[in-house]
Amino acid sequence: MKLRLLLLLPFLIHSTMSQQCVNQLQWTTAGGNILVNGQPLVLKGINYFGFETETYTPHGIWSYDLNVYLDFIKNNNFNAIRVPFSLEMVKNNPSNLNINCATNPGLCGKSALQLLDVFIDRAAERGFLIMLDNHRITPGGGISELWLVTIAVQQRVSGISGDFTLADANYEIQWNVFAIDLKNEPHDSASWGNSNAATDWNKAAERIINSLSSFLGLFFVEGIEWGNRLENVAQFPINTGNPSLNNRVVYSPHCYGPSVYDRPEFNTPDFPNNLDGMYMVKYGFIVNQTEGNENIISGQPVVVGEWGGRAEVGSKDMTWNQWYIEWLRSKCITNNVSSFLHLPFLSLSDPPAPSQFYWCLNPNSADTGGLLEDDWLTPIPRKINLTNRAQPNPTKFQAQNGQICITAGAFPEAHCQVGVKVTDGPGTTTTTVNAGPTTITTSAPIAPSTAVAQAPSTTTVPSSGGGGVTLSTVVVNQWQASGVTILGLRAVKQYTLRISNGSPSTVCSVHIKLNASIKDKWNLDEVSSDLYRTPSWMTIAPDAVADQAGYIAYGESVPTVSSVHNC
Repeated sequence: MKLRLLLLLPFLIHSTMSQQCVNQLQWTTAGGNILVNGQPLVLKGINYFGFETETYTPHGIWSYDLNVYLDFIKNNNFNAIRVPFSLEMVKNNPSNLNINCATNPGLCGKSALQLLDVFIDRAAERGFLIMLDNHRITPGGGISELWLVTIAVQQRVSGISGDFTLADANYEIQWNVFAIDLKNEPHDSASWGNSNAATDWNKAAERIINSLSSFLGLFFVEGIEWGNRLENVAQFPINTGNPSLNNRVVYSPHCYGPSVYDRPEFNTPDFPNNLDGMYMVKYGFIVNQTEGNENIISGQPVVVGEWGGRAEVGSKDMTWNQWYIEWLRSKCITNNVSSFLHLPFLSLSDPPAPSQFYWCLNPNSADTGGLLEDDWLTPIPRKINLTNRAQPNPTKFQAQNGQICITAGAFPEAHCQVGVKVTDGPGTTTTTVNAGPTTITTSAPIAPSTAVAQAPSTTTVPSSGGGGVTLSTVVVNQWQASGVTILGLRAVKQYTLRISNGSPSTVCSVHIKLNASIKDKWNLDEVSSDLYRTPSWMTIAPDAVADQAGYIAYGESVPTVSSVHNC
């Protein structure tokens, strides 16, 4: 039976409404945002695994009531659950599941897919969105490098040229199933490009999405190298050949700290600040990509599908978790509507926040643990605090009186409030400006891996301890503008600031004028109009260089140092 999702005919909204009630949900993306019935979606998601394992059930219900865990998720302000499953479970639909019948009397005797139906229904009662995650081929086994299934499994699981498709799933989808994660963590031989049909994951994802065209929700596409590498999206974005399908693609990296894999970058003197440039190159840049033929600086949404870790107090992993949350917040992922959107009947006044799915609820995740202690009942406050910091104000959903009511979420960082251009109809436009930069249109950007040569602009001012601080800029990415321009600006550039301390004293803060119209910034605090300062943690020792700060500007930027403050 083909997947079915109840969806609404196009619904016109006004952004001034804090809540709207609709008959069905409609999903699309625009300007780096996920939109539900025209409103930006703010996700605070949690992974709850088990269907992909040998139990074919969400874990923990071998002892306790499923409602205990769903209520825990609700009470901690999550609005979405990513549900891993295996292809074997979907095809074979096993019964005789590991369920405590005393605590779950309504679940005993059900098959795996019937249990999944119940899970989805109970999630809907609590207002949770559900993303189905194609996690594994076989239950409890390892994660396959590629999406290609073996011949034996191919005979049982429907596919297109060996690619996975959910078209045979024998259950009906509730209103709250909003997304499918096409393949968990492609790795090793998986590639991204246009050279090898057997290993190019992006091309397989395009085929899979086309095979699932009857599903009207979102398609989450992870990167290669265990999900976290998406840099080749700059040259090879997902293109199904169908604009409606393309507009429902969400890029979904996975990102972990030292408790999962102690990578070299976690063991450098400048950890964790060295990670900003790496993560921007891997996937942070995507929201600035040109969107097809729209020629606006706004790409597909980026939603982190897995992040987390042990986060023990005082550990390097806790340092990573805390830094990563602040990085997500500062980047406004998936909130990058800083360019004005040219969308009919749309006004966005409350943009979304960093959207992500924490891994995980379960305590039995070997390398990360979960939000619960090993007794499956006791919450871990430090981890719950991390998730609350990452997203305090998600979008709310409630099914009532035959409708679904949507209450807008909000982004916690003021600098992520943006301006949006509203097209009212042929020949007429109105513009609402909340904050953010001037309108500009662009063509496709240069890939982040290719820096644009530009002579650094340099300003030197004496510091109070003698010597001087030297400021220079390096252009690391550039979008050439086309079409209508504002104020004669015809380029958008991403700059890295290099601050060199030539004085004998440690510098605690540098105040900088960027002398440009700013689209986005990172590791810079706004003092006043066009005046910024380096954050308090960015101290610069004598003869050291700091390059963690950067920004995106319209046109040329020749920043100058306004003042230097020693420690």
